Amino acid sequence: MVIYVVTGTPGVGKTSVINEAIKNKSLKVVVFGDVMFELARESGLVKSKDEMRSVLSLETYKQLQEKTAEKIASMSGDIVVDTHASTKRVDGYFPGLPEWVLKKLNPKVIVVIEARPSEIELRRKDDLTRQRADFGGADQVIEYQNINRAFVAAYSALSGCLVKIITNEQGKLIEAAQKLREVFK
Repeated sequence: MVIYVVTGTPGVGKTSVINEAIKNKSLKVVVFGDVMFELARESGLVKSKDEMRSVLSLETYKQLQEKTAEKIASMSGDIVVDTHASTKRVDGYFPGLPEWVLKKLNPKVIVVIEARPSEIELRRKDDLTRQRADFGGADQVIEYQNINRAFVAAYSALSGCLVKIITNEQGKLIEAAQKLREVFK
């Protein structure tokens, strides 16, 4: 089994790039946050995915991350983990792939999907399916992308995996997906 981790700031188009890249590939996509939310919901801890950033204590959040990583690591086949390098909580940024998650997933590569801050800001405003009011404007996106790069560098140092940065420019989804597809070879 090979695990590829694909990260990006919320609104960067990460999931769209992944979905385009895996066409005609025998890869399973697992959204880390969806698995984590299901575990939290089943335990009666939250009612919505967005509540995980504000309602859960840091200790509970850590426990859920670890259980999520265990569940994903037990799956069969090659897996693309769709996740975030960091999570912006009300009390600060928290690593999306702390040591206890990295050890369980043991990724081959961590991919960071990025875009221009102004493009991400517009995508967030257009996404009516999520409550992202706390993410702020383009300045906050710059901060978030910088934090993500720092976290991913640390993850690579801890796990010994490769890092790849791919830009998802507006209107160039196919090009970004092709770059990601090359990572999966």
